Amino acid sequence: MAGSIAGRTPIPFSEPPYLCGLPSPYYTPELRQWQKACRAFITEHLTQHAWDWEKEETVPEHVYEIFAKNHMLIPSLGAPLPVQQLKACGIHDILGVVKVEDWTYFHTLIYTDEMIRSGLAGPGGSLTVGFAFGLPPILKFGSQRLQERFLPDCFAGRKRICIAITEPDAGSDVANIKTTAVKSGDAKKYIVSGSKKWYAKGLKVTPRICLSGTLTFSTKGSQTESGATTPPWPSEPAVPAREASPCSSCPSKATRALTCGA
Repeated sequence: MAGSIAGRTPIPFSEPPYLCGLPSPYYTPELRQWQKACRAFITEHLTQHAWDWEKEETVPEHVYEIFAKNHMLIPSLGAPLPVQQLKACGIHDILGVVKVEDWTYFHTLIYTDEMIRSGLAGPGGSLTVGFAFGLPPILKFGSQRLQERFLPDCFAGRKRICIAITEPDAGSDVANIKTTAVKSGDAKKYIVSGSKKWYAKGLKVTPRICLSGTLTFSTKGSQTESGATTPPWPSEPAVPAREASPCSSCPSKATRALTCGA
């Protein structure tokens, strides 16, 4: 067996054991089919270019569009996938191999393995981070109206999304964030005020999700109240210059009015 593994693997431990000839009760023929399709796509569109893009410190814009067109950002949402919302947008499978309703964490594990196969976190992360962190609050807490407004364009890659959590004082400790979201006197808007140190994919987004500490919700099975997300808002018109600065370590402070239920 050792000789067989050595013969199949150019670099020791560079492949998962199930791809080196070792038996596995977990990786079914369907999962192996997904792995082959996933590797072929990611190798062509990401892995073989990753080192060049890492040195250039940017990933070309068209790469995001290719991933979105082929529904290859959706796996970053984890499992199970939001089947109802995806099908409402005409998305029924990933790469023609896996139906969205059949998606499991083993599919996610394979996807994650392939996305990091270059050994570089930056290029792959630049494609998925905003999508993976920005969309779940809309999926879990967003009204039907919000979902219908933002999900189709985000799923299709026509718009990008980010999430703003980290603050100069609290860091990413969501229990101690100080940004507030308070309804205006006429109850038509939320007044969001506070500072954010950086936010994932903030320079290339249309809707933003801002985590605030004023609006609250009770987590299921717990009496503890937690910070809630404010409604997403478009990045245009431009927010204050410091917030749009490419320096990710520069705190930004802004007050914005968001229409309730927008």
